[in-house]
Formats: sequence, C-alpha cells, structure tokens
Amino acid sequence: MRNFKTLLVIMLAFIVASCGSLKLPSPYHVTPSPLVNKGGKVTFTINDTIPPKGFPTKEIVKLEPYLKYEGGTLALKPMMLKGEKAEGEGTVVSAKEGAPLTYTDVFDYKPEMKVSELWMKVTSLKGGKETPIADVKIADGIIVTSSRVGKGEDVAVADHMYEKETIISTNAKLYFDYNKSNLNKGLKLNKDSKKEMDSLKQFIALNWKIKDVTVNAWASPEGELSLNQELSDDRGATAKKFIEKEIKRNSSNKDEYSVNVAAKGADYDGFMNALNASDIADKNKISNVIKSQVNKTEREQQIRNMTVIYKEIEDMLSVLRRAEISVNCYQPKRTDEEIARLSTSSPDSLTVKELLYSATMTEDLNTKLSIYKSAITKNDKCWRAYNNAAAIDIQQGNVDEASQYLEKANAIKAGQGSVENNMGILAAWNKDYEAATKHYDAAAAAGVNVTYNMGVVKMVNGDYDGAEAAFSSKKCDYNLALAQLSKGNTSEATKTLDCAEKSGEVFYLLAVIGARTNNTTMAIDNLKKAIDAVPGYKKEAQTDMEFANLKSNGDFNALVK
Repeated sequence: MRNFKTLLVIMLAFIVASCGSLKLPSPYHVTPSPLVNKGGKVTFTINDTIPPKGFPTKEIVKLEPYLKYEGGTLALKPMMLKGEKAEGEGTVVSAKEGAPLTYTDVFDYKPEMKVSELWMKVTSLKGGKETPIADVKIADGIIVTSSRVGKGEDVAVADHMYEKETIISTNAKLYFDYNKSNLNKGLKLNKDSKKEMDSLKQFIALNWKIKDVTVNAWASPEGELSLNQELSDDRGATAKKFIEKEIKRNSSNKDEYSVNVAAKGADYDGFMNALNASDIADKNKISNVIKSQVNKTEREQQIRNMTVIYKEIEDMLSVLRRAEISVNCYQPKRTDEEIARLSTSSPDSLTVKELLYSATMTEDLNTKLSIYKSAITKNDKCWRAYNNAAAIDIQQGNVDEASQYLEKANAIKAGQGSVENNMGILAAWNKDYEAATKHYDAAAAAGVNVTYNMGVVKMVNGDYDGAEAAFSSKKCDYNLALAQLSKGNTSEATKTLDCAEKSGEVFYLLAVIGARTNNTTMAIDNLKKAIDAVPGYKKEAQTDMEFANLKSNGDFNALVK
C-alpha cells in the first residue's frame, strides 16, 4: 500500500476558509495503491479516521471518488458525512469523538483505464448550498500484470488412427459325421462350405506373416458327455493337421507360428440358439422340456428323442459337429522410415492414416503442417487432418488460418473434443472467455484434458489459486509464474521464471518482480532484455504502474524514451 499526499494538506487552505474546524483524515490510505485489475474488476478501499473535534456539528460533506482516464471519467459511489446536528442524509460523525471513515467500491476494468488516476471531489453542503472544497488525486492506476497471460495453451491433435500392427483374420469350418472325427470331404456340409474354404486357402497364398492359427472344435449335444469331449478333442486334432498341411501347400511362409486348439465339448448353447431361431411350431415346448432335465445325461437323451420326432432337430445338430479354423496374419506394413520419407517426397502414395501418423515422427512444425495439408488434399472430408493443421497454425500464431481449418473440421464432424479444445484456444485469444469456457467444457466431456487451458480462463477471471493449480503440471512455465506473482509470491515466481524458456514476456515479468522487490538492477537488466526481444515493451513500460518507482531513474528513462 502506498501513501499519497493527504487530502488535508492539499486542501488545507480551502478547509480553513470555508469550513472552520472541519478536519478530514490525514493521510488518506487507499488500498491497493496503485489500483489493480483482478479478473476484470478493480476494487479499492479507503480506511481512515476523522479525528475528535474534527467535524462541525452542523456540517454536511460529500466525498465523490472518480476515475480519470484518457477519453473518459467514471463516477463512483459518493459518501455523505454529516455532523450531529446537521439535517439531511449521511453518516453521522461525532463532534467529540470523531469516527472511522471506511469506503469500498468496485468497478469494471476497461483497457483504456490502464493509464488513469483516482481522484476525490470534496463538497460542502452546509446551509443547503454546495460549495466545492477540493478536487485531488488520491491514487494512480491501474496495474494490469495479472492479465498478461501468455499464449501457452495446450493444442489438441486428433489421433492418427494408424495401426502399426494390424491382424487380419480369415475363417472356415470343417464338418464331421455323427460320432466321427475323421475328415470327410464328401460330406454335404463340407461341399457346401467349399467356397469359404477356398477363400481361406487364397488368404494363406498371400504369404503374409502368420501370427497364429486358432481351432475351436465342437460336438453336438445329443451324445454322451464323455464321448462329446473326446470327439471335440479328436476333431480339433484333425483340423490342426488339415490346416498345417494347407499352409504348407498354399504358401511359401517359413515363419514360425502356433496352432492353438480348444476342444469345446458339446455345443449346447449353439443348439438352443438354433432351436429358438427356428420355425418349429413346438420350439418353446421342446426348449422347456430340455431345460427341465435335472442333469446333462437326461438332457442329452431328450435331445436324441427330439431327433426322432423332428427332422429339423437333426439338421440343427449336424452343423454343430464342426471345427472352426481362423488363420490370423500380420497385414504387411511400410516401415516407419518408408512412411517418413514418402510423407514429404511422395505423399500421394500414402493413405490418410499413414500421413497423419508420419506427422508424429517429426518435430518440425512446417513439415508437420505440410503433411497435414497433403492429408487434406488426399481426403478433404477428413476432420482430423483439418484439426491437426489448425493445431500447428495455432502453435505458429496463424490465427486466421487455424480458424478456417477448425470451421471446416467442425462442419465435417461437429463436437469432436480436439476441435472444441482448439476452438476454445482461439476464443481465449480473442478475449471471449465465455465462449472459450463452453468449448473447453465440450472438449472435457469428450475426454480431452483441458486443465491447463482452463487455467488461462481462471487467471483472467481473477481466480489465481485455481489458475496456479491448473498450471502446476508445468514446472517452468510463464503462466504458472504469473499466477504465483499475482498471489504475491515473488520468490516462487522468480524460481519458476529462472528455469523457463527465455522470451520477451519472461524477461518483462522478471523486470516487474525486480520493481516490486525494489531490486532496481534486476528490473532494469530484465527490462532491457525484454525490449531487445520485443521492442513494443518500450512503450508498454512507459505507462506500466509496476515501474512507478523507477520513473525518476535515469537508466529506466533511457530505456523507455
């Protein structure tokens, strides 16, 4: 808090001439001084005391604070004081004991108020006449350091969806006679499934690397339990021998692979599903009879009984006597080196997914952007490509280009988390924090981590505790230091900036810390570095109230003139 010239000293001649024994506080204490913008609001307090025998019993005085700034004046709420015998409105002041004088007001900050002064107009209302006593400056304003939020938001890049390893599977079935496990190619069901088996052989002939082969072997549920398990074991072995022979015959694949056989026993569930899906009129009755049996042996007997009555039952059972074969192969892929090379030399030869993936293999932003543009050319309906191009443009500060890409991405597929996040960043840069919050909320609902980005919103809204917590994931971060400084923690802010990547804004904030801690050397040295990096800081520092105490310093004036 800074003490300003007392109102009493400035207007002493007026008081003596017009009010006799009127004595107003000396000095006036304005907190904070200079005034400070916090979350778009400027709040200040005057805490003082009217001394004993300092206020005539019939006097009425009006105190009217107001803010003067370039292009305007903002009148603030007035305060009325009156003596014990005065008629009219106002806070009564005891002539004998005096009274505390406390005043608080808040007003909305506007950028043009950055260079401003807080004044107090004092008027006597004695005898119903308004007599001006004084019009004096009581504070300077306004410090806006907390609003200097850096553009360090986290962009969101949509997943490339490229699989470095893709398993392609093709399936076929072998069918078996009742209570048999040998392969009978003349069996009608095997003849009917020849097309399926031929497709499996053609797949094998591609010579893709085989990951593994799975065989699930089954028996129909009308047989004896022990026999069914043995049958499924044997049928699995037959299918294993068959597929190994076909792989050897139809490919030149020399890679090692495993054949995993699972003997499933009786396929009771498969039978019941087929029964329930059938057109048999008595299917519900049949189902209830089978389900009501107390053990599996009786259930098997009932199923056998049903085959005598219903021919359709036998048809259902016949397709359950099978071995299901699945050959699982690695889809051939280009190497990462090939993809990276082709992404810049021959992008048309790559798929969109390969292009999006290739962008993750370089740190050069220009190369990334070029790749994403190639992906857009490849498929102008790919929202991911538009979003990712926008993310790079945001990192490079190309706001208009980023906005156009995001509009296209959102038009293709609205509500995507990464798009919402990036739209939120642009809204925040345009100082539309309400819109930014809506976008971030939508992004968070879609699973995007927006904690840091919401920290920026918290910061400009004056929630410095929340902002510091949001920024804390980055230990050497400008915005984290800004939150710490805004809470008054200059030592932590300095430590954070010392390890942060140096930039004009970092040097400027270090200069502010130097001024606040009366470290003139720190302030001047870092302000010079800030101006060297960003010449616009010269003009900024001229009117920045953070440097009010340096206005008489020759080195400071030489820097900013």
